[in-house]
Amino acid sequence: MKNWTTKLLILVLFILLIISAYNYFKKPFLKKFSQNSGESTGLVATPTPSQTPKKELNTKEKITQLLAVSLDLNEMEKNSTESARALRFIEDSNPGFVLYFGEKVSTTSAILATKTIFSYLKDENSYLPLIAVDHEGGLVQRLSGEGFTKLDSWQKIVNTYSSAQQKAVFNQSARELKAVGVNIVFAPVVDLASNSAVLKTRVAADPEKTFAATNNFIYAFSQNAVMAVLKHFPGIGSIDKDLHNEVSTISLSTDDTQIFSKVLDKFTNIGVMTTHVKLENKLAGKVCSLSEECLSQFAKSYPKVLLFTDDLMMKSARAQVGTTEEKDISVIAVEAIEAGNNVLVFGPGVDSQTLEKTIYALEREYKDSESFRKKVDDSLQKILSLKK
Repeated sequence: MKNWTTKLLILVLFILLIISAYNYFKKPFLKKFSQNSGESTGLVATPTPSQTPKKELNTKEKITQLLAVSLDLNEMEKNSTESARALRFIEDSNPGFVLYFGEKVSTTSAILATKTIFSYLKDENSYLPLIAVDHEGGLVQRLSGEGFTKLDSWQKIVNTYSSAQQKAVFNQSARELKAVGVNIVFAPVVDLASNSAVLKTRVAADPEKTFAATNNFIYAFSQNAVMAVLKHFPGIGSIDKDLHNEVSTISLSTDDTQIFSKVLDKFTNIGVMTTHVKLENKLAGKVCSLSEECLSQFAKSYPKVLLFTDDLMMKSARAQVGTTEEKDISVIAVEAIEAGNNVLVFGPGVDSQTLEKTIYALEREYKDSESFRKKVDDSLQKILSLKK
């Protein structure tokens, strides 16, 4: 019996040690807020006082704070060369965000990944990465292995769950993510469609039901210090091609964009993911995510919103107007910042050499262009405000 008690005590102390490590890492803690009917509700980042002052960032360090780089947790479990290179880049470059990828990832794997990242980044004067993950449920939920609640599809949750059921499952899921060090979820999906050939069960059709479920999702996750990122501006429920593989052109309806405004009028400083879709007869043939015209309304109406690009490695982001040739990823990254995005997301498939080349191109543009420099500095201020 004494031996069993001793082992249990060691286990409890180990868990407390992990939690302490997470708290050392400055998460974007969010204040709780009321849900009074008709009241505009802004999620306000709550700065956590630093024990030591943060160092002044040089140009490269400013640029890397705007990067979200992927880490495949399945590959980490295998101790693969790919994961070793990704971890080395994270250690050397200290990106602003690390995006967890993988399939059916368990809590054990997620805890190991977070602990490993923190062990590499020991400088208390540095701004440490925020951990992000896709967490829609259904077809898109990276952390769905042992220890995590497997969510039903967003469509099913929106259409068949009661409000109480939604709140319960979102709160449970949010607690699980917080426990493994996740700060940001790429969800919920507010694209609208009754029968999408591409998004399938990732979307629902009813704007009122979608808004209600979105409200419950954002509230539950914010209460657990996890920031939601709405997908996918400007609304891609009607796409007929997979944007990972090719460009799709859509004709927007009022409902497509109105739901974003409705959510952001209530939750004023969450995140929004911008996506690589063309709008019929608009934007001079550019995709929305790389068009300042498409994104300009955020700076005017929702200045606190943090804009994340969709994966910049998608074929739809790399397409050039009037040619079949693909743009270099460093060119796309510069265009994304110029368009008004705050965070550049790089999914699986991008190697450290490509990332270094992209960082160099962004550094050069920062030094050469005053307008670009201002956009980077404005984005940096938003990001660092989450890390205080």
